[in-house]
Amino acid sequence: MPLIRSGVTTDALDVNDLRSAVESPTAGAVTCFIGQIRDHDPEADGVVTGIDYTHHPDADALMGPIVTRVLERLDPDGGARVSAVHRVGHLDVGELALVVCVATAHRRQAFDVCEAVVEAIKSELPIWKQQFEATGRQVWSNLGVNS
Repeated sequence: MPLIRSGVTTDALDVNDLRSAVESPTAGAVTCFIGQIRDHDPEADGVVTGIDYTHHPDADALMGPIVTRVLERLDPDGGARVSAVHRVGHLDVGELALVVCVATAHRRQAFDVCEAVVEAIKSELPIWKQQFEATGRQVWSNLGVNS
């Protein structure tokens, strides 16, 4: 179960670098999820201008085990190769927040593993977002706190 790269960073995410990291002669499929900041949200009163991602100090160390648990479940033969990195700090609309790339022998498994890794990261990784709107309103996601 090769977990090639995982973690949390303040640096801009490079999709090509993360994709290249998982490529292998055994891979017939490479799937990438690219999560980027959008200008709207159901919780927003108006236009979203950016997001601040705040993380628990252990978030970087927790990313690997989160991905590994998915691989143990969906890749029992150990052929999948995964890179998954979440960006933290302030991100403007259009910037990349999460990139997950998965290489497997066949497309179905690549899609399944990629989706499961994204969902696990979104539900388990201790990262919170403060959304900024053009009106000046700020909303912490999933915390019910507005300022």
